[in-house]
Amino acid sequence: MRMFAMLLVLIFLLAAAQFTWAQDSYPRAEIFGGGSFIPANGMDFPRKDSAGFQASLSANVNRWFGITGDFGGQYSNAPDLGPNFNNASAHTSVYEYLVGPRFTKRTERVNVFAHALVGGATGRTNLSGFSNSGFALGGGGGFDIHLSSRIAIRPLQVDYLGSFADILETNVRIGGGVVIKLGAK
Repeated sequence: MRMFAMLLVLIFLLAAAQFTWAQDSYPRAEIFGGGSFIPANGMDFPRKDSAGFQASLSANVNRWFGITGDFGGQYSNAPDLGPNFNNASAHTSVYEYLVGPRFTKRTERVNVFAHALVGGATGRTNLSGFSNSGFALGGGGGFDIHLSSRIAIRPLQVDYLGSFADILETNVRIGGGVVIKLGAK
């Protein structure tokens, strides 16, 4: 953990130094909103494949480095959990709240980005004993296609999520949506 903190400080210092050299145009902030999907595996019981939303705010320090805050929520219904649960149904919700550095390669038509995220995850269900929260890590990336100087479409973002919340242990989150770019620099 100590090494991770030192790495983040080093990245921030390099980005701050780079800030004074950058002369190219880039947005100060980018707001993303869209849909997301997290498939379930056997370790996520009683959660099934879950669809929902994803949103993020990225503050760009320079043309290639920024800090991203990411929030997502996915929901599922399992109408019959099987004979061991007296035909009970489960309604689940999973929330991720993460923050971390984002690295972007910007071109005239497309931005490609990667990020490393840390934070937490919460899983809730209507069944007793199956709701909890825990530390979460995420990493992934995606790309944005520019429609104008202020709007882009994010056709694909893929993140690997690892969590100590039992209902969301190791999963892939797939998302897409719209990006609004604010304050050209």
